[in-house]
Amino acid sequence: MRILWTIFAALVTVAAVVFAFSAFSSDEPSREVAVLPAAESATAPSPKPKPSRTALSLPKPPAQKAPAAYSGAGTPTAGLIDDRRSGIVYAAFADPWEQIKPDPFQFRQRAGQAIIASGPIPGANPGTPKTAPKWRDLTAKAARWTVTRYQPKEATFEWTASQKIPNGTGWVLGYRVAWETGGKRHTAEAIVVLVATSGKPAMLFASVPDSRKELRKDLNVLLETVRPR
Repeated sequence: MRILWTIFAALVTVAAVVFAFSAFSSDEPSREVAVLPAAESATAPSPKPKPSRTALSLPKPPAQKAPAAYSGAGTPTAGLIDDRRSGIVYAAFADPWEQIKPDPFQFRQRAGQAIIASGPIPGANPGTPKTAPKWRDLTAKAARWTVTRYQPKEATFEWTASQKIPNGTGWVLGYRVAWETGGKRHTAEAIVVLVATSGKPAMLFASVPDSRKELRKDLNVLLETVRPR
C-alpha cells in the first residue's frame, strides 16, 4: 500500500506540473500583435488641440484703393495657368518660379518663400455675391484664411489694395504683413483675388516677401491676366 500511495502522489504531481505549463502556454499569442502608440490608443486621453488662429480679426478693408504699381521688369511669363476646376486662367512664370505640389490648392508656384496659388474658395460654397460690398467682405474672409495659414503669426497687418478685378466679376484685396526676426524687420506683400465662375468663386492668392523683392512686379502681372475661363 505504501508503494501504491507513493506512485499515486508522483502521478498527481506530474499532472499538476503539466496543467500549469498548459495554462501559461495558452496565454502566449499565436501571432504578432501591433502595439499602438499611447496617443492612438482607444483608452488614451486625446491630445490637447494646438492654438488656432482661425478667429483672427482683420480691420475692415477700404472701399476703394488702387494696388501699388511695383517697379522692375518682373519675371518672364511662360504662358498661362489654366485652372479648369477653379474656372480661371492667369499668368504662369518662368524661373525662378517652379510648380510644386498644389495641395490644398489646384495649382501652386513657388520661388523661395514666395507663393502663387489658386483653387475654389475654401469651405462651403458661399454663392455669388451680388454687390461690390459683398464681394469685398467675402474677399476679406478669404484674405483672413491666407493670413492664418501662410503668414507669420506675430506679424502686423494692413490693407494695401481694394477694387474690382479688371477682367470679369470679382474683387481683389492687397495686404502687407510685417514682423521681426533676429532684430530685423521683414515684410511681405500679398494679393487675394476672388473671381465669379459657374460654380464656387475661384481664389487666386500670391505672397512675396522682402527677400524676393524682384518678384513683386509679378503681382501686377497676375492682376492684369487673371480672368474667368
